[in-house]
Amino acid sequence: MKNNIALQLPVYTNTHDAFPIPIGDKYDYWLPLAEGFLSKANAIEVHCWNEEKEISEELVTLHKEAFQVEKEENLTIFKGSKTTAITEYLLNDFASENGRFKWFTVNFLMDEETLFHSGHWATELFMPNLSDEEIEFIKSVIPEGTNLHIY
Repeated sequence: MKNNIALQLPVYTNTHDAFPIPIGDKYDYWLPLAEGFLSKANAIEVHCWNEEKEISEELVTLHKEAFQVEKEENLTIFKGSKTTAITEYLLNDFASENGRFKWFTVNFLMDEETLFHSGHWATELFMPNLSDEEIEFIKSVIPEGTNLHIY
């Protein structure tokens, strides 16, 4: 039987800032989770708030041909096929200069079906249709104190 998993990492925010930062200031869980789910994906979506101009410009500049860009009222959505360059970017360049996670939302998809959803700058994650082995792996890489819901 396959299960879904939703998790919320323990976070804190700095004074006068709503940006959620994982306790310990580390995103150690990102690389193993992203590697595993990216290997199964054939498409990627990245969502950034329109005010995050530097991140949006970086995506457009570095990966001009890779993404279709959709502008909404407050959000810019980048959609595209998985490429080696995009994979390397998501795995190795996920933190900004100040050490914060770059993207508000990242989705890995297979034929338009979500395999992995990262929200709120990688502090809320959702993964559907997981085997028991996949769930055990996820548990082994997420930080202690993570709120985990399996259903």
